[in-house]
Amino acid sequence: MTRREFMNELDSLLRELPDKERLDILADYTQHFLNGVKNGKSEQEIAEALGSPRLLAREILAGYRIHQAQSDASIGNITRAVIATVSLGFFNLVFVLGPFLAIIGVLIGLYAASLALLIAPVGLLFPFVIPETSDQRSIMVFAGIASFGLGGMMAIGLFRLTGWLYRQFLRYLHFNLRMIRGK
Repeated sequence: MTRREFMNELDSLLRELPDKERLDILADYTQHFLNGVKNGKSEQEIAEALGSPRLLAREILAGYRIHQAQSDASIGNITRAVIATVSLGFFNLVFVLGPFLAIIGVLIGLYAASLALLIAPVGLLFPFVIPETSDQRSIMVFAGIASFGLGGMMAIGLFRLTGWLYRQFLRYLHFNLRMIRGK
């Protein structure tokens, strides 16, 4: 593979990146070729040493997606980072996608429980739910207030837990990407 073929393929695979970043990366790889030719290597030897442009593009895109998820925290960005990392190999399908889906599932369940605790006291507004005696009414009102308070505290804790899990999962994705790159 010649330098031109390598660079054209890499350029087409990195179209998702912003132009400035894509051009910087292409300039770095062009410099690899120029330095290699200066040291007496052929373009084909240099291309073989650099590896497959497709694999390089996947690694670069995974790094970009992880960086994007760090700078702009959102479920869409973390999902794109996970998908880009999973695309690097079967190993990542098991060790990245599995924990990600498990964490998302647990968080959804906890948020649903918190929402149920917040909504439960609404049932006290209906007269057929509240018992006849004043002792039972006061117990039901106390239970409703406790339910609402517990649901609110749980929601606040879940927001903080979600932020912490987001940061930890990004650290894990960085670690995974470094491991794949052999660093």
